[in-house]
Amino acid sequence: MEPFTLLVVIGAAGLGGCVQGLTGFGSTVVALPLLGLALPVRDAVAVGCLMALATNLLLIFRLHHWVNRPALGLLVLASLPGMVGGAFVLRLASELWLKALLGLTVGGLGLASLCRARLAAGPDRVFGVAAGLVAGCLGVAIGINGPPVVAWTARQAWPRPMFLATLNAYFLLAGCAIVGVQAGEGLLTPGVLGFFAAGALAVYCGVRLGQALCGRLDEVAFRRLVSGLLVVIGLALLWQVGAAVLVRMA
Repeated sequence: MEPFTLLVVIGAAGLGGCVQGLTGFGSTVVALPLLGLALPVRDAVAVGCLMALATNLLLIFRLHHWVNRPALGLLVLASLPGMVGGAFVLRLASELWLKALLGLTVGGLGLASLCRARLAAGPDRVFGVAAGLVAGCLGVAIGINGPPVVAWTARQAWPRPMFLATLNAYFLLAGCAIVGVQAGEGLLTPGVLGFFAAGALAVYCGVRLGQALCGRLDEVAFRRLVSGLLVVIGLALLWQVGAAVLVRMA
């Protein structure tokens, strides 16, 4: 393994783990672009998914007793038909349009939340079902399932540990399914497993650092951080769409 590749893998693992430990989501958002600098796309995605799975395992091990099981069951059950629908969506709408819509929606929700000191609270079961459906659909269609679930859970009047635990439990279940599919497709090569092993310690250290930083934030600051990261994710998706459109026009 070349020194540059090793440094990139370790850096992506540590940064992704730190972001996930701090906010409960976003590890792949920051890790995948970095991994793509040093690894082929297919390897970068596989390594990133393994790192995300390890991150969620670490977090859920510490927070499992905080999981809101009814909400988790709602999201998981709603995601299943959404995953089936994702295959049909691929035939009807382009990936660019789906990313653009997701970016506008998630970024708009995050921006609206930043304009208030506190997020609106409420059970919103109908919106929870919608979040699960959209997450399942987009997970199959474009490989991004987190933002709709994060946007819904961030609106609940839950203690911070419950927010983090429920998110991580959902992502853990989704991650197991994704890694299982990748294994069946032969993507978990010895090289990919080697890259993951090289970054495993950095994942652990990043998660612990993120958790330590999270403990220093009060509730309003934490929720503003989550809302701000949603805005960043929305803008990043719109940036990807804009760059792809410019490439096609060139």
